[in-house]
Amino acid sequence: MPKAGITYGPRIKAPDYKEIAKNAENAVLAEFEQIGVTKPVDIFTKKRKVRADDVAAKAAEIIRQADAEIGMYADARDQALAHLWFYEQRIGLGRSLGLTQTGYRGILAKALYGDKKHPLPAEESNEALIEAAKKEGLKVVDDAETKLVQTHQVVAAARARRQTAVPFMQEAVLALSLPPYNWTPDHIAEHTEIERSVIYKQRTAAAKRHNL
Repeated sequence: MPKAGITYGPRIKAPDYKEIAKNAENAVLAEFEQIGVTKPVDIFTKKRKVRADDVAAKAAEIIRQADAEIGMYADARDQALAHLWFYEQRIGLGRSLGLTQTGYRGILAKALYGDKKHPLPAEESNEALIEAAKKEGLKVVDDAETKLVQTHQVVAAARARRQTAVPFMQEAVLALSLPPYNWTPDHIAEHTEIERSVIYKQRTAAAKRHNL
């Protein structure tokens, strides 16, 4: 969001988040390979070698851990990001994190106003941005650049693990709903420790892929 009236600080030195995400994805795939699946559809094409309940349990474990890490680190990441924009006017923050413009602006708006859809202040100077942040009580984050880099590494990896595990979970839930398992949503929810409403959504997503 460069503006002509603002003097910007240097770009942050960020690691390769795409590589971090790819490594996280590969680690998840390796975990599934240990229980006999290399891709989600294997649950159906390798029925005699793969137990859908094992895949569901593994996927649920990965998703829970990823959600916990995102919940633990995302807010600190967002606070550091907002500090760097409003108090230090660092340029290229969203791009350095691999965020879309909409996602980046949403993080700033939520950190400043508590609502990711709230319009950002149309300030045209460094001083005005700082005053806008102070007016809304935006937290000052010490060593914000280091904290941003560290927390986003965790969040990026966790999101990649979650994204990789979800299709395995969906296919496993569908398989468990069909013969020879014929498990009810309640049974699957109890087995995976995931809410029944989520189980329904997982099953529906997989069924659509199979035109069921």
